[in-house]
Amino acid sequence: MEIFLLIFGVVFAAIFIKALVGGSKRDSFLKDEPCPEHLGIQSDDFMPMIQQLEKSLPEGYRENIKNRVLREHPKWKDYAYDWTFFELKRYFVMNAILKTVPMFSSKADEIWHEMLMFTRDYDQFSKNFFGGYLHHSPNMNSTPIPGERAFFDWVYLTLFEAGYNSSRIWGGFLQNPIKKEILDDFRSMNETQLLNKYFRSGNDWLELKKKIIVKLKYEISESESIKLEKKPLEFTKPASISQYSYLLFPAVYFSVYEPDGFEDNMNELLPEELAKVHSAGMVYCSGFSCSSNDHDSGGGHDSGGSSCSSCGGGCSS
Repeated sequence: MEIFLLIFGVVFAAIFIKALVGGSKRDSFLKDEPCPEHLGIQSDDFMPMIQQLEKSLPEGYRENIKNRVLREHPKWKDYAYDWTFFELKRYFVMNAILKTVPMFSSKADEIWHEMLMFTRDYDQFSKNFFGGYLHHSPNMNSTPIPGERAFFDWVYLTLFEAGYNSSRIWGGFLQNPIKKEILDDFRSMNETQLLNKYFRSGNDWLELKKKIIVKLKYEISESESIKLEKKPLEFTKPASISQYSYLLFPAVYFSVYEPDGFEDNMNELLPEELAKVHSAGMVYCSGFSCSSNDHDSGGGHDSGGSSCSSCGGGCSS
């Protein structure tokens, strides 16, 4: 009897410890903290666009989306949903600017898919914000596209502050050099050519598009000046995770001149908290058509290396 009780006690303790550790790991995926106001934009220049986006998403539509997602994914926590929807709205802002925007978050893509189930509401949202229908086209091929992910990161971090939860939902930022073709285009093409190739057509938010062009052109030119004049690279290491934007110029420099050593060079500049996010384990596929090892855990972690929804704003209706 004593042996039986001893064995039972050991088994019970093991189950309890496993549940405790598992629950802790699961709960720590995202931090339960408020989302930044105005989508955490880096500049007030983008405020009119944010206001237009929020106006295009009526409260009733938002509630229906959330109820549907949480019904389909009962293990998702409210704050995990709120953060993922927050990041999806940031993705929509990028689609209002760029011609095509790959989707690098399986969880954000799931919410986008559920939005489509309310066909009339989604159609109205698309027309109000994009001026036309924004198509969702799952990509069954999960081949990594690191060059495109790098450009996504640069634009995303130009527009928004990126906190801990952002990195968890999208995967670590700035892990790959920007594609050489993109850098060459921004170096050699004029404003009109770049607008036609990389940016959503039309005059909506035209000045914002032009500012993005000017910024990347400047960072490429400044990188070339530093290299030509053999100036030392002096980058201030960010003190906190919210200061990701300070890494954008180093990312351009290393993309231009040291693409093979990009990851090592950038890792040296990462704040400690960011380095932990980058070294954390990633799930294995990104996108609605794919599944992770913790599909319903309240918002899964994405690798950021593959894209499962690349239609973006450049698709024709």
